[in-house]
Amino acid sequence: MQALVWKRSDLRESSRLITLWTRDRGRLGVLGKGAHRHNSALLGKIDFLNELDVQLSGRSVPLFRRVKLVHEPRPLRAPERYWLACHLARLFDACLVQEHPDPELFDLGLGAFRLAERSPLSTLPQITAGIELKLLRQLGSLPELDRCSDCGREGSELRIEPNGALRCPAHASPRADRISAQALQRARTLIESRGRDLPGLPDDPAQGELIARLRSWLHAGLEVGLPFRALALRA
Repeated sequence: MQALVWKRSDLRESSRLITLWTRDRGRLGVLGKGAHRHNSALLGKIDFLNELDVQLSGRSVPLFRRVKLVHEPRPLRAPERYWLACHLARLFDACLVQEHPDPELFDLGLGAFRLAERSPLSTLPQITAGIELKLLRQLGSLPELDRCSDCGREGSELRIEPNGALRCPAHASPRADRISAQALQRARTLIESRGRDLPGLPDDPAQGELIARLRSWLHAGLEVGLPFRALALRA
């Protein structure tokens, strides 16, 4: 079974509880008996975001029956990439339901971490924005980017509300801010591009505005804090 090491915590003197994000079973906790021992089969395998091939046994609290390390994302240990990995993990964790599989979400997450690991540092901001947009779209939490959410009017003079809704001037509240047509077009470009193509997209002057506006959509769609986002976008 394909899995990412998601979290881990100590349990008694020699064991650990490891949270996995799996493609087939969603997020689940697994007991790593004897994980602290010097001869444990888990040594070097249960670090954050390691990709594993596992077999489990037991029902209430599964145990590892077999663990194979498939990939260790060493570049994500560097600070510039580590903060992005933490930010992405925070976003995806907000979408996971215990033991509820979502293969499409897993594939998006796995692809996101691989991009964070392998892409040039200068491209990490647009990768961040692209993954955030794709995640929101997959969750159904992204507003339509070319029309007012109230009347359906299309136009280039849309306003963005504090809750992320897009409205035309006639329906926007006094608290709404203008969002440029260029920023919305950049959002569409990032969404429509394949993940592997995100690092190669040309620079866009509107990207900074889009990244700032994305905070409203993320807060509205996921309802979580974003403590690592600013650090992730420093690259």
